[in-house]
Parts: sequence; structure tokens; C-alpha cells
Amino acid sequence: MKQPWKTGENMTATETKRTALVIGALPSSNRGFQRLSQGALSRSRFLWLAAGALLPFVGLRLTATAAPNPELAQNSGAPGAKDAAAPGRTGAILVNQFGPVKIHSYLSPAEGLHANTQMVEGPNAVVIFDAQLLLPYADEVASYAQTLGKPIDRIILSHAHTDHWGGLQILTERFPDARVFALDGIADQVRARGPARLDGLRRTYGDKAATKVTVPTETITEGPQRIDGVTYDFKRFVDGESDLQLAALLPDQKVLMAFDLVFSPNQHAFTGANHFDHWMIVLESLKALQGYDTIIIGHDTPVGRSAIDSTMTYIKRAKEIYAASADAKIFSENLKAAFPDLQEAGFVDLSASYLYAAPH
Repeated sequence: MKQPWKTGENMTATETKRTALVIGALPSSNRGFQRLSQGALSRSRFLWLAAGALLPFVGLRLTATAAPNPELAQNSGAPGAKDAAAPGRTGAILVNQFGPVKIHSYLSPAEGLHANTQMVEGPNAVVIFDAQLLLPYADEVASYAQTLGKPIDRIILSHAHTDHWGGLQILTERFPDARVFALDGIADQVRARGPARLDGLRRTYGDKAATKVTVPTETITEGPQRIDGVTYDFKRFVDGESDLQLAALLPDQKVLMAFDLVFSPNQHAFTGANHFDHWMIVLESLKALQGYDTIIIGHDTPVGRSAIDSTMTYIKRAKEIYAASADAKIFSENLKAAFPDLQEAGFVDLSASYLYAAPH
């Protein structure tokens, strides 16, 4: 199917051999772990998007990726290095190797809200986690995945926020044999809220947004599973950053895929779901996991264990400020003042718009 938003050709086959950091769409003067170029949305457009549909972008990330993370380079199995981007690709690719398993992380540019898609490459197949917000970036994911030269075993959604499933339409078209999995309950959320969310996207992004809601067809069960020889331990969490969310442990690789349960220490977190107390309980349970020093998150590069602590510190302070603030304006001002160096300040305003939608 011809895509009017197609930005470039498929990636080169040489990308399948990379075992170190790979960065796309970056200036040649940048080195190592670098920032994506910024094309951040204006504050007014951000808030319009937030209000344009039923909880359309809970979990958005709007500005540049985080500062360099030396732990990522240590875990990658090779020194960080910059390779030439595929022609026309606008997102960035990070590749970490853990023995025979590679985790390829696609980070969309600002227009795609810097959402991540993870591609776990085993000996014979690839498992894709999350599907991007917009079609062009899902298409870049699909093109990159094809260069790996292995079939897509399945696609797994971490949760029902639109920036994680909006590109499913493309992935299911490009990989028609791949089944789409999610926790029990997530398909119902996507089915119920999806049409309004896509209406909001299309008003802003036109044909870059999906034309249909693609709903997961398979239910993923909790507990250990082996997929293509890779062991996953799937966990179900409620009332964290979202109402219902998947996390996945890779015990042999000591990788925790936490998605939006953990945030970068360089970014504000979205707290608009008002699950402060239970989110802290969830994070305590993640903190209790021993030996998982690489954490894959929903936006930004992988982080270390200290990101759990920084997320907890942020949530605790946000709860205190919420309790003491009479309105959204005061909440936003005080939370930004409490964390003046963090990126994604627009998320504070978005959180406030939900927290103060009803009498406080």
C-alpha cells in the first residue's frame, strides 16, 4: 500500500550487524549518546492535543531525549558508536546486545512524542513491543525490523495509551502473520476509547494518523514464557502511570522492560491519572527485583536502577504539591519549581489539566 507520508527507503542490511549504539537523524558533530534534534510542539498545541479527545495522549513526551547514559554503553556489549542513519529515517535506533539476544530500541522524533518501540531479536525471530503514535514512525519500525532478516513472532502492547498503539495499523499490514497480544482488559480499553483518540489525531496530523482502530486479538498471560528461546516473565500492574500496564522481565539478560512505569531522571512524569499512592507501591515492587540493572522505559533511552528512585521521589513530591495546591496553575508552578532542571515541563500542565478537571 502506498504511504503518502513515506519519508525514505528501507534501511540497509548492514544494520543487522550492529552491536553498539546506533543513532539516526543526528548532526555529524554529535558524539556517543546524543540528543535527538528538537521539534517540540508549542505549549498551546500541546494542551489542545491533550483536550482534543478522550485521554488521547496520556504518557506523552515532547522534548529531546535524555542526557547520555553510560550504563547503556556498558550493557550494550560494545562501546558506543555512531553509525550512518538509513536514508530518510527520522527516528533513532539504539541496539543493546546481551549474549545471543539483541534489543533494538526505536525512538521516534518529537512529532511522534519520542515514543519507543522495542524489538527483541532472538535466535530465529523478533518480538515487537509497542507500536508508536503515528503511521510514518511505525513504518520506520517495520522497515528496520525487516532488515533483521527474521520473522516477527508477535507484537505486544504495554498499555492502552495511544502513543503505544496508534501505529498498529501499519505493523499489522506490514506483518500480517504476527499476532497482537496485550493483557486482559487492554483490548477493551483500546476498542472503547480508540475512535475518539484517532479522531483527535487526524484533526492534527491528517493522514499520518491511523484510519482505523487496531485492537489486540490475543491475551498475554502473566508469568514466565519462552518465546524463540528467550525467557520472559510478564507482570500485570494496575493504577500506576496508567490504569493497567504490562512489564516484562528478561531474567537471563537481567533486563526489566518497565515501559511507562519508570521515567527518565531527566524528565517530568505524567501524574494526571492520580494514582500517586499505588504507583509508589508498584515502584517498590520493581525496586525489590535484584540484579535488573538495565531498565527499558517508554520514552527515552534505557536507564539504570537509580531511575526507580528518582521516579519515586518525583511522584512523592507531586502528591504533596497536589494536596497543597488549590488549582491547576498553582500545582504547575510549584511542581516545576520543585524540579527546575527536568525536561518535558509541558507534562506538568497536562497532568494539572486532568487532576483539576473535577473539584479538588
